[in-house]
Amino acid sequence: MKVHLTTFNAKYIHTSMALRWLYVVNEGRFDLSFSEYTIKESVSVIADNIATEGYDVVGISVSIWNVAQSRELAGTLKKQNPNITIILGGPEVSYEPRFFIDNWDIDYVVSGEGEFVFGQLLDALQKGGEVNLESVSSKSGISDKPAQADINELIKYPSPYQLVSDNSERKNRMAYFETSRGCPFSCQYCLSSLEKGVRYFPHKYVMDNLSYLINSDVKQIKFLDRTFNLNKKHTSALFDFLIDNHRPNLSCQFEIYADLMNDESIKYLNTNVPRDYFRFEIGIQSTHEPTNIAVQRRQDFPLLSGNIEKLMKGDVIDLHLDLIAGLPFETFDRFRKSFNDVFRLRAKEVQLGFLKLLRGTNLRRDADVYGYVYDEEAPYEIISGNDISSEELDRIRDAEDVLEKFWNSGRFAATMNFLFDGVYYDRYFEFFDELGQYSKANNLPRMGYQLEDLFRFLNQFLETKGIDASEMLRDDYYSNFNIRPTGYWTEDICKTERKKLLYAIGQDNDYLRKHNLTRKIIEKQTAINPLKGGGYMLTIFFENKKEKKQLEYV
Repeated sequence: MKVHLTTFNAKYIHTSMALRWLYVVNEGRFDLSFSEYTIKESVSVIADNIATEGYDVVGISVSIWNVAQSRELAGTLKKQNPNITIILGGPEVSYEPRFFIDNWDIDYVVSGEGEFVFGQLLDALQKGGEVNLESVSSKSGISDKPAQADINELIKYPSPYQLVSDNSERKNRMAYFETSRGCPFSCQYCLSSLEKGVRYFPHKYVMDNLSYLINSDVKQIKFLDRTFNLNKKHTSALFDFLIDNHRPNLSCQFEIYADLMNDESIKYLNTNVPRDYFRFEIGIQSTHEPTNIAVQRRQDFPLLSGNIEKLMKGDVIDLHLDLIAGLPFETFDRFRKSFNDVFRLRAKEVQLGFLKLLRGTNLRRDADVYGYVYDEEAPYEIISGNDISSEELDRIRDAEDVLEKFWNSGRFAATMNFLFDGVYYDRYFEFFDELGQYSKANNLPRMGYQLEDLFRFLNQFLETKGIDASEMLRDDYYSNFNIRPTGYWTEDICKTERKKLLYAIGQDNDYLRKHNLTRKIIEKQTAINPLKGGGYMLTIFFENKKEKKQLEYV
């Protein structure tokens, strides 16, 4: 029996841990292979490629981002070969298997952690007998109990982190890594709340596989643990190990519950973690206590924000803070407060997401209680609710778009800090809201724009507010380049005049000697802009050093 596993990743850099675990556990007993694609690839071409290999069974891992592609692939494969057996697995199908059995052209759904159940199903198919397995659903019976794999059995198989087939592309893709499975919390919008208990992989297994990845050419390791710092002893041992084995050009990403941190652990991290090595993702979601109670999310925001501020002062760990718009009891105005509470911390990234009513979650079950209207197609994002209208959610989406462009991109650091230390101090959402509405009214495209367009657009918006940020915008613009850019975001000097000015400055030998410059540096590596009080600002790009110097020329 020839078996193939496949999935659609959101981006090429992503990899599927699920496929790799299924493969290493079962490849010794079956003629088994796997492949990964992205959601942007042609499903019909992928189906043709799979069909030509003559597989008897195809397993598809389904997640919220690839529902449409997975359904199309399953249907196309069945049309090409009605005798092929299609098995679904993954978080999207695990908690409502009946829906997929009834509505998709498939044969089986495996719910939960399927490493061993999948093998049992293949055994049954190979023997040709009746399939009656816990955690496996078909038209002859539905099993609503998701499987949990025995971690002590999993580790007896070859490592999914050390596949030879990954060697050639490991440096170009993100390596996912799990040191535990399960989540201790019960957030009603999250599938992890349906898994009870947290189970840890043995210390030696974790360290051996981390050593392998660190000694490879991988550039990013993203830990999949739902709350990486839940167990203090476990967390400390891993942080110690990663710090001791740090190498350049490697970064590690963790989901952290900041309430659990203390001064001792924060001081240790701030003192010992190399810069640009760790990135913490911290889910805050809302600072409104009635909202947190409704979704059963325990949170001490004063403690949490204090810990984040201490991490920020260390200035070595990148922080990514999450918010969700549309949660119960959070009106538009109350969401504004949550946003401002969180943004006040000035983390490197603030991720503004929108509530999705995922299959199997309690919040989806209680949708009517909160008056939620939501998209019936994945990703099941809410359209409106008792506490927030569709128009208000659209307004927040417009703010989210400019938040990504102008804050999370990191391209406008000086300008943003100028605004948030000044006229927009403590009015962070108001800024992104106003800019978002201006963007919508003036048709700034969400995609397909040039960097110059963003700088020009932001300057125009600020001019309507009577704010002059031209100097900060100039510095931010040049900070995006390692060599002198060919253009500029506004034509303050025409190209011909710019060339003449740089030539003249290049002939000023006294100026060149004073600043240790050459004519070539001035003419080839220097950008020039007029100053308001007269004279010019020279921005000099030192190509080999990737650094810049600014000098005035009067």
